[in-house]
Amino acid sequence: MIPNEKLAYLNGLVKGMKLAGQTNEEKLFLAIADALNEISDILECYDEAFDGMAEILADVEESVYELEDEVYGDSSEYGDIDGFDEDIYDITCGSCDKTITVDYDALDSGSVTCPSCGETIEFTIEDEE
Repeated sequence: MIPNEKLAYLNGLVKGMKLAGQTNEEKLFLAIADALNEISDILECYDEAFDGMAEILADVEESVYELEDEVYGDSSEYGDIDGFDEDIYDITCGSCDKTITVDYDALDSGSVTCPSCGETIEFTIEDEE
């Protein structure tokens, strides 16, 4: 049984027992049933709030995707945006000691020109094994 069905069954049992709350045991059963009903009401409120928050989060997520498309253009042009920065490398110019950022294609070409001093930086890529 799901929790609401179990609670309804418990409430039916309590009503069927016709507890008057005169003995300590009857008072205990009635208090437990009452507490469980209140807990159920509270959980129902949380469940409704959770559903509302899930809807808001879905709207925010959609807005972020729309903004991303607005800023970066259609993401299908670039492939997987999540892995976009995986092929970015920092290298240091041997002449001016400035650090520049290049992508894999620039590394693969074998050289880049330092934007600070104009010096050509040459390198080779070695496979990591």
